[in-house]
Amino acid sequence: MTTSGLIVAILVFGLLIVIHELGHFLVAKAYDVKVHEFAVGFGPTLAKVRKGETEYSLRLLPLGGYCRMAGMDETEEDEPRGFNKKPVLQRMAIILAGPLANFLLASLIYSGLLYFVGTQRLDEPIVGSVPPVCDVVMAEGTGTAPCPAYSAGVQKGDVILSINGTAVGDWDDIVSLVSRSEGQPVSVRLRRDDEVLELTMQPVPSSDGRWIVGLGGMTKREPLLIALVKGPVLTVEALGAMVVGLVQMFTGSMPMELTGPVGITKGIAQQAAMGWANLSLFVAYLSLNLGFFNLLPIPALDGSRIGFMLVELVRGRRVDPQRENMVHFVGFLLLLGLMVVVAYGDILRW
Repeated sequence: MTTSGLIVAILVFGLLIVIHELGHFLVAKAYDVKVHEFAVGFGPTLAKVRKGETEYSLRLLPLGGYCRMAGMDETEEDEPRGFNKKPVLQRMAIILAGPLANFLLASLIYSGLLYFVGTQRLDEPIVGSVPPVCDVVMAEGTGTAPCPAYSAGVQKGDVILSINGTAVGDWDDIVSLVSRSEGQPVSVRLRRDDEVLELTMQPVPSSDGRWIVGLGGMTKREPLLIALVKGPVLTVEALGAMVVGLVQMFTGSMPMELTGPVGITKGIAQQAAMGWANLSLFVAYLSLNLGFFNLLPIPALDGSRIGFMLVELVRGRRVDPQRENMVHFVGFLLLLGLMVVVAYGDILRW
């Protein structure tokens, strides 16, 4: 972990938190809810400034944040513009705005990558990228290792002619032939300018269960309007995959893996070292996870608060605020405990 990698990780955490809390903040302001404080981080205050009725603060631990609205704490003085005075649908919109802001960020990143970087062209076997490191499965879990193609000297612009003597016509052929190697060395024949080369590579197991050598195809940039349409589509597809993954974990058909702040920090640093496009894609992934996790019906999270409001809609009256706050308080303590346990596991895998 380098200093620059740590700085990038802190900035990414800060961005995700600001976007999430900004969603709550903007919708609260739209419904004329008084906001006492907009904070990034927890713990002691590093800097603060007051503008109007709201104090904006930066705190020591960049692992969260909050938008403290009047009426959220039932013990404070009665405030006519408090959160608790608003109709239930408005309160639901305020809470839901946080996760939706994270989904919007991911969608904009996807659209930006489609427009500025492009998608991989699958119709021709021309090498577009050769990353120096690959995400692989290791004895202690997932990690990184030198990419075989990079180590073998493959360069951007090389045309793949055949793998293990079988001619390739498009990128699907390359993926299929490398996957079928079952980890055995593969012979790759390629053309570079007017020269034909034959290289041998040892595939490595990828983090998503395939055998890879670390080749990326040429990319094709999308027009702006198409990119703006495809970004939300990719976001919805990714969220669908998360729902499926969650179901598979709880049914036991997929191992449950949790990564905490330490592991995420390491992942951010690794992706930053591979370039801004990789880092942007990882930030979109983290933003989606943050929004999705917050919508789960776990006490202290947005999903739990929305759940209480749905009960209120059905019953026609609020759940006792003191009981609800106690549920959220206990849930918050449990989440802190889980974070410590997961962070300890991340440190052991470091």
